[in-house]
Amino acid sequence: MAHKDDVTRTLAACTACGSIYAARQWPDGEIRIIGQDGCSCGATEFDRVEESDDDPEGDPEGR
Repeated sequence: MAHKDDVTRTLAACTACGSIYAARQWPDGEIRIIGQDGCSCGATEFDRVEESDDDPEGDPEGR
């Protein structure tokens, strides 16, 4: 059984529709969204959303 410190919080995207959810990633790589069993579209597979180096406050056109 994983210890609390081994589980990390992350964002996860549904592999079917792309909806984003708060999730936990377990040491074995499994991702489970928080608060429900699956996506609202019915899918249960999720990919971790990688962090971006983009500045969310910056100009969207990169100026």
